[in-house]
Amino acid sequence: MVQRAQRGLSAALDAICRVTLFIAGFALLAMTGVVAYAVFGRFVLNDTPAWAESAAMLLMAWTIMGAAAVGVREGFHMGFDTLKAVLPKPIGRVFDVISDLCITAFGIGMAWFTGELALEVADTTLPTLGLNGAVEYMPLTLGGVLITLFGIERLLAHAAGHLAPADTHPHPILTDA
Repeated sequence: MVQRAQRGLSAALDAICRVTLFIAGFALLAMTGVVAYAVFGRFVLNDTPAWAESAAMLLMAWTIMGAAAVGVREGFHMGFDTLKAVLPKPIGRVFDVISDLCITAFGIGMAWFTGELALEVADTTLPTLGLNGAVEYMPLTLGGVLITLFGIERLLAHAAGHLAPADTHPHPILTDA
């Protein structure tokens, strides 16, 4: 029963992971287009659009937070890899758990505190974009939530004695190659 629930959770998080990576990729493409338009406006039209820099920064936040969250699920986050290489496997697994606990706690903190910041500035407007001020913190808050979810998934895998999701996928979404 527990394994069935864990497989269901893993399948749902697989879908979330793919959607997150798609959004991050789309944001990267959009940011590239915005920056290209800003350069064109500045050097060809001699009229830089005021909104371009703010839009590019917001899109960059979506790109970075999405990729960072997927990186947690795929095991590309910071860890104790060098230390684990010289330790016996059981002790190395303890360091895997410690690393995943730290990442999960970081995700909780990031989601909580950026959520508070978003609520604090929700009554303001971003001057160059005309959007609600909370929009600026939305990628950080959602990134923190996703990092937390993916960290919890890794911790549940450790508790069940299974490999973390990155170690079970034959073809990870992200690679370091």
